[in-house]
Amino acid sequence: MEPHTYHDPLTGISNRRFFVDALEIQRERCRTIGDNCAILFVEIDKLKTINDTFGREAGDALLSRVAKILADHIREADVVARIGGDEFGLLFPHLNGDQIEDKIDFLFAQLAGERLVHAGQDIPVAASIAYCCMGPQDTIDGLMSRIDFMTYRAKSFAA
Repeated sequence: MEPHTYHDPLTGISNRRFFVDALEIQRERCRTIGDNCAILFVEIDKLKTINDTFGREAGDALLSRVAKILADHIREADVVARIGGDEFGLLFPHLNGDQIEDKIDFLFAQLAGERLVHAGQDIPVAASIAYCCMGPQDTIDGLMSRIDFMTYRAKSFAA
């Protein structure tokens, strides 16, 4: 397989294809042994505005910075991937709803405390975060639709 099959060339982290494959593996574990799993989506707020105002290089730098923050704060068994555009997915095996809320609070604090300086411009990092827990009856398409909807709702509260 080519190097970019499972990695996002801009951020260096996994891509959507890898994320969906990892979800499928975890879904099977959930079905067979009842393993807990939480899925988190992080969407950068106002990336289009940042691209339009400061240039695509600033937007790319922001995507790379967010990817690094997320990758630096996950466990070895976790997965972080760029799902597309301004959206990242995180897969947390062995976490339940209570534990994921602590993880969300931590990641939100890490992102909120960041600012990107690009070409002399100070750009704050802002993101919307949503999550769901995987159940044994869930399908990958159903999970992705549910988390997309929850991310959309989180973004509407941030606007």
